Amino acid sequence: MQDRTIAYKEETETLVDSRGYIKTGPNPGFYKLEKKEIIGYSLVDFAMNLVFQAVLMFITFYYTDVYGLTAVEVSLMFLLSRFWDMVNDPMMGALTERSNPKKGKYKPYILWGAVPFALMAVLTYTVPDIGHTGKLIWAYATYNLLNMLFTFIIQPYISLTTVMTADPQERTKLNSIRMMFAQGGGVVVALFIPLLSAYFGKEDQATGYQITVILLSIITVSILIYSYTTIKERIESTSHLDPVKLKDVFIQLTTNRPSVVLFLLFLGVYGFNTVGSASGIYYMTYNAERTDLIGLFSLLNVLPSVIAVPFVPMLVRKIKKKNTVALGLIIAALGSLALYFIPVTAVALMMVAKAVASFGYGILMGILWSIIPDAVEYAEYNTGKRYPAIVYTTIGLGLKASMTIGGVIPTWVLGSVGYVPNAAQSAEALGGILFLVSGLPAIICLVTLIIFMMFYNLTEERVDQIMHELAIRRQEKI
Repeated sequence: MQDRTIAYKEETETLVDSRGYIKTGPNPGFYKLEKKEIIGYSLVDFAMNLVFQAVLMFITFYYTDVYGLTAVEVSLMFLLSRFWDMVNDPMMGALTERSNPKKGKYKPYILWGAVPFALMAVLTYTVPDIGHTGKLIWAYATYNLLNMLFTFIIQPYISLTTVMTADPQERTKLNSIRMMFAQGGGVVVALFIPLLSAYFGKEDQATGYQITVILLSIITVSILIYSYTTIKERIESTSHLDPVKLKDVFIQLTTNRPSVVLFLLFLGVYGFNTVGSASGIYYMTYNAERTDLIGLFSLLNVLPSVIAVPFVPMLVRKIKKKNTVALGLIIAALGSLALYFIPVTAVALMMVAKAVASFGYGILMGILWSIIPDAVEYAEYNTGKRYPAIVYTTIGLGLKASMTIGGVIPTWVLGSVGYVPNAAQSAEALGGILFLVSGLPAIICLVTLIIFMMFYNLTEERVDQIMHELAIRRQEKI
């Protein structure tokens, strides 16, 4: 799948390789992506987020108020699960790089994982009648298997950008559109899970959640199968010829400064979102006492972020990637902090503040995944080995670790302030919930901003220099 003889079509004034792939320039790997392919690739994230956002937004509330676990049990489960991710995710990254499936380096995992992932989502949102201990074991098994299957699909999927095109502008466009679709999946979840679970469940919330997730899972499988057919791997990956070893993972963790900073960035950004998402339903149920507005509040947690993503390419052109990240973090922090000072009776202001925070998060979603390929290029420049999935795994662990923040911290805070499910809450419990939905997300954003601005050093100019040097090295090997 490497670059071959390039022909020049005078009638269309485009560079085309011998396979008919359109080039955006003479540099190796600089390909133009087709519209159908961009949509197909982006739909994968839409489909995955139909389940992933259901976990981010509702799983904590589901486990405590529907499934019947205590806050402490849920907190411990989330914490132990993240320790397992620290083992499972690097293993999956190594497996991906060592393998070389006939149908493509990375895209077959989308097809292979579709049905198992959807099935496990349904089982996760199933309440078995096997006693409290049995239910706890079921929760551990299904939740962790769901996360493992998520990793099985998402790690190779996000590595796909490195073999679709090497053109930074095409990658930015692809990842921006992809994140619009990803956040669109969140909009569907925020809107339909509260509505459909209430419609299907009536007085039985467990049944309502299960039927809703079954419908979302069927949609997920259908989209993943379709998307698999649209994606093209144009650039050859030879990582399987030099199999990744444990020491290669260690080298990435200790010498790739940009990937470590991006790990912390992902931890902060997704931690901000998971905390805000997980606590929102508690805030609307107990502080505002407006269960009728849970769907709207959840919707405003994601809909403005969809609106924000298309502005990211323009922001990158105007103020560069690093400042775009800073802008997103500042807006998200201000929107969250505003919620702390707005009375729960001021519903309109409350919704506006949530929308502002979501808009900042949307800017971050549009830029985060466009930065990772820069770390991939730096890793090859620094070590002489190209293992995209390992770099993505290192950074992606920040996303998984954020689920600990979003799961463990809210349940720990709820437990410490005397939260009691399905009951009137004490003033201390209401204060804890308010801190979770406003103060803590703002603090996470500000700490992340300081770390990123101080330590991230891959400017656009530096990345261009690195890619030029890599092109020279590859030519010398021919």
